[in-house]
Amino acid sequence: MAASQNPRALRWTFRREQEVVVCELSLAPDHRSYELRIQPPWNPTGTSSETFDNSRSALERYATIERILIDDGWSLEAFESTSLSGS
Repeated sequence: MAASQNPRALRWTFRREQEVVVCELSLAPDHRSYELRIQPPWNPTGTSSETFDNSRSALERYATIERILIDDGWSLEAFESTSLSGS
């Protein structure tokens, strides 16, 4: 029962030739908002992050990013859902 209460992270990995982009959506540390993190290879500062008040807005933003990547020649290589245990 406790395992079902652990927040989860959704992670999508996109590939285009040798480049990889990872998008991760999870509950923020405050447990009241959602974070969408993107690790693009062209970002010299590392991972970019956006915060959303609800899961719907976060998933809509992810869908927009996915559409842009697919239109630009990227393909979905992997999807995983993992537990963020440790609380």
